[in-house]
Amino acid sequence: MCLYCLAICGNICEYLSFRGLLVRIGLLEDDLSQIELISLWADEAGDQLQSYTTGKSFREAMNRENFDLLVLDWHLPDTTGIEELDWLRDEQASSTPVIFITSRDSEESVVEALDHGADDYMVKPVRKSVTLARIKALERRNKISNIAESKQSGVDDNPEVETFDPFEINEPERRISVNGEAVKLTNKEFELAVYLFQNSGCLVSRDHLLEFIWGTRADLNTRTVDTHVSRIRSKLGINPAVGWQLSSIYQRGYRLFRVAKE
Repeated sequence: MCLYCLAICGNICEYLSFRGLLVRIGLLEDDLSQIELISLWADEAGDQLQSYTTGKSFREAMNRENFDLLVLDWHLPDTTGIEELDWLRDEQASSTPVIFITSRDSEESVVEALDHGADDYMVKPVRKSVTLARIKALERRNKISNIAESKQSGVDDNPEVETFDPFEINEPERRISVNGEAVKLTNKEFELAVYLFQNSGCLVSRDHLLEFIWGTRADLNTRTVDTHVSRIRSKLGINPAVGWQLSSIYQRGYRLFRVAKE
């Protein structure tokens, strides 16, 4: 992990500590010198960081520890970050937010990380403003998770369910269902889909989506938006056959709107 990656963890600790939150961070990294630096930053920020150098030690820890955030490197001696992410999401059913760090800047690599359940990704080099935007997004997720936990504890939150036949959106539970069947989405896919449905009929520019969903303007390539739109169109089955169309307007953005069922 290079110094760009270290800046990510340092800004995470600094930002969340400033907001009065004690953050427990789990780091999967095999470079001992980098682990030492990240641990120092976390300690100075008043947060807790546990590091693991192999997939084996990481898995053992995950069976007994709880973390608020996980940072995974791509290459490890006995595994890869992708393999550990699969294990977390599929076998452990873990919903802990994961920032996946990669030096690969191809769209294929980004999509691969998202496909395997990453909540977000950082492409080196990164900027502070982008890092803080990612943390704000993670905070939004944590707030919604707290609402869901309160509901399970017996607190009557009566979460609002919005219906866009045949789609149902339950924001507190972060779930979108199609004809009553829940569809598995990443965090960004969920947030983007909710925004498009809540603004159906309106033309929404890529720049606006970058700012609203990702919290940045020029720091992310607009391909990011295009990739996510394509994924939610496919996963949710948005097409005229179900009465909806999600169209790309050349050089302008996207519009989700109702159409007559084919």
